[in-house]
Amino acid sequence: MRTHLLIAGFVAAAAVGCGQSSTPPPSSGAAATVHEGAQAVQDGAQEMAKGAEKGSQQMAAGVAQMAHGLEAMAQGSAKAVDYESLQALLPEMDGWTRTDPKGEQVSMPVSHSRAEAHYRKDNSEIELEISDTALSQLLLAPVSMFLQSGYSERSDDGFTRAATIANQPGFEEWNAPSHHAEVTAVAGGRFIVRATGDDVASVDPVRQLVESVDMTKLVALKQAK
Repeated sequence: MRTHLLIAGFVAAAAVGCGQSSTPPPSSGAAATVHEGAQAVQDGAQEMAKGAEKGSQQMAAGVAQMAHGLEAMAQGSAKAVDYESLQALLPEMDGWTRTDPKGEQVSMPVSHSRAEAHYRKDNSEIELEISDTALSQLLLAPVSMFLQSGYSERSDDGFTRAATIANQPGFEEWNAPSHHAEVTAVAGGRFIVRATGDDVASVDPVRQLVESVDMTKLVALKQAK
């Protein structure tokens, strides 16, 4: 089973903890949990660095502090919805061939579920994934950093920018040399809808696929639990 969401969350925790001024803070109401956990990770790393000079006891304290920070970020206040419910919301797309949806569900250490499908047209391919973070800030941290209204970075190769996707906060990325695009929306502050396109002419078909997901039904899943 794929564990890329957990790995991405861990990496984001470390990134937030570095405190780079160029990275915007999370914009959700639960952002305090992310920052508190990330601060504990950063403080723990500093203790480990000091411990390398002063002895193993201080290093052990640093490890424990980092673990506490990650545990705080991993805590969610809900149970993930069944992945079959997410599969049912993977849409068809005119002119594209969709593979059979796949899904998975994990209860520990962080409850989450996900469903995915691949869409092909000529040489282009888009992967669409819908995941339920069950409000775990460890899983929400990687995307929440980029949801700040007005956030943008660009270069000769492309851009990353905050955007409203299907009336939900999100962001989109485009790399012109590789013809690679990603569009992400966060529905109801909990569900992550992400599409990744390869060999696509622009970000447009990738955004179109994300916007074809019924966000109203998706958000309603958490109320049905």
